[in-house]
Formats: sequence, C-alpha cells, structure tokens
Amino acid sequence: PPEIDAIRGFLKRAGKVWLMFDPPDKADSPQPTGLIALAKEWGFNVGNDIVVDATGLGRQLMGTDASVPLGVPQAHAITEGFRLLTGFPFARSVTPVEGGTDGKNPQKVIETDRRSWAETDLKGLLATGKPSMDLDKGDKAGPITLVAAVSAPAAEAPAPDTPEAPKPESRMVVVGDSDFISNRFINIPGNRDLGQNIANWLAQQENLIAIRPRDPDSRPI
Repeated sequence: PPEIDAIRGFLKRAGKVWLMFDPPDKADSPQPTGLIALAKEWGFNVGNDIVVDATGLGRQLMGTDASVPLGVPQAHAITEGFRLLTGFPFARSVTPVEGGTDGKNPQKVIETDRRSWAETDLKGLLATGKPSMDLDKGDKAGPITLVAAVSAPAAEAPAPDTPEAPKPESRMVVVGDSDFISNRFINIPGNRDLGQNIANWLAQQENLIAIRPRDPDSRPI
C-alpha cells in the first residue's frame, strides 16, 4: 500500500506511469490488486482473462498461435501514422471504463480483430490449452482492447520550465502484456516502435513519435 500511495502522489504532480499486466499463469495465482485498483481509479478495467486470437493471421505472418493476439492501431497520438504489425503474447484485456472515472477518460490505443475474444475460464484454458468462446459463461467477444491511455490535468502541477514548454499533465498507459517488448518479441515489426512511441507520449514528447527506419539485416543462407 505505501508504494501504491507513492505512485498515486507522483501522478498528482504531473507524473507519468506505464503499467503492464500479464495474465495469471495459474487460475489461482494472486493478482496485483493494488495496481489493478490504481488503474481503475484512472478509468481502466484490467480483465482477469486471456485474449485469444482466432484470425489465424499470426500463424500465417509470424508463425505464432492463438495465444499471440495481433494488434490493430486505433486513433491516438501514440499510433499516429502507425501501420506496423504488433503482437502481444499471452495478453489480458484492458478496457476503458465507459464514461470514464472521476473526469479521466482513457482512449483505446491498440485493440484486436473482431474475431478474437477474452477467455475468462482460465482454469479450463490453462489445463487443456484448448480455448472455446462461450459468451454465456462470461467470455467477451472481440474486438478486445490491449493498450489504452489517458491524460488529465495534474492536481499539483509544477510550473513549466519555459513559456514554450507544454503544460504539465498526468498521464498513464496500461497494457495487458509485458512480453511484447521483451527481447524475444521486440522484433515483431511494430513492437519496438510502439514501445518507443508510448514512452515518448508519456514524456509529452509527441514530436518524437515516428516510424523509425529499420537497420539492414544480414541473413546468409
């Protein structure tokens, strides 16, 4: 609790926070309830689920399976001009609260194709490895939000360093996965750029958001 209070106080002073929640690896695994509650204060519902991609595009394009939902960019500064493929291995849903929370209204940044869903039967899925959409038992039909962001006036805003500096804001980005920028998955075409764009947006450095050139690869046969 003291750590959550420290983060809460940091946000009041125009702090920027990036939260990444992986799904539980077991049906009865403990949840990070403090951070989930903090996200809810800022307008995010972090689902206790696993997002399943039923499009088959991951297998065709990247050799992945249904456990790696592909991301579709939504209208947001983080994804301005963004046309690259992103993948989120073993992800959970992050849904903006309808109508916002206490004046904070998150926006969708990345969501899945409509042929995906959020599987809530974690025990059955983790035991069998065979997902099955059942809306009557609480599963949520796609598209499913994977990344969302919110900005709000800082409650205790410091003065800008210069007259030209942007007015300080409190900002938060919540992602239903942390593996997408791990060493193993960061080379999925858009994952690196998305991670850098999130960091630049959080820092109120929107002018640095871009699609970066690729380094040439040497791939001898």
